[in-house]
Parts: sequence; structure tokens; C-alpha cells
Amino acid sequence: MDLVWAGQAKEEEMASIFTQSGTGNAEADAAAKKDHDEHADGYSPETSAVIADESRDRCVVCGINFNMDFDNDDCQYKYYNCREIDLMNDAEIALNDSEEVFVTCWRGLGSPKDLTMDQVLHDALH
Repeated sequence: MDLVWAGQAKEEEMASIFTQSGTGNAEADAAAKKDHDEHADGYSPETSAVIADESRDRCVVCGINFNMDFDNDDCQYKYYNCREIDLMNDAEIALNDSEEVFVTCWRGLGSPKDLTMDQVLHDALH
């Protein structure tokens, strides 16, 4: 059996399963697919945003700078694909300020409620 043909057959089978389990209503099916694509944690890389703060301009997990865009609705600059999260020290006591992290990095860690000091780059802390 040709591997390309087998892969295409599997994709067609999965598409037919999704179509069969659909409601027949295109809008409802699109909403179900969107819900399926979003993570159950309620944060989406496309829509999660935090007000930009130049003192906290990079992810504490990977160290990459956030993309800053102007939000015309709120009339302020924001970091997108970003969320605030509490940072816990070794004694499991929350440090004073929350830190900012990419939603995708946070999900890569398993979407924890809080971050611990061993999960962050110490150079990226403010």
C-alpha cells in the first residue's frame, strides 16, 4: 500500500467522521470547530492580550520579546498571545508581581495555575 494514499485515506475518513457527527448547521459546526481548536483553559493565542509594559517586555519562559500592537478599541498598546501569571518561589509563596508569558509557552508547560522559579528564565524576570 502506498503511504501517500494511506495518509489521504485516513484524512478523508477523519473528515467524514467530523461531518457525520456535525449538526448539519454550518454555523453550529463552525462554532464547534472553533471551540475544539481553542484550549479548554480559556486563553487563545489570537485573542489573549495584556496591556503593554516596557519593564516586562519578554516572556519569562522563553525570553523572546512580545509583539506590541495598538488596540484601537481600548486606545492603548497591548502584547498579544500573552497572559499574566503568578510566580511562586521555592516555599510556594507568591512573589509580589505577576509575570507575563506567551500563551503558547504556558500551554507547553501544561497550563499550570502558577509558575515556579524552575520553570522560568531568571534573566527574563523584571
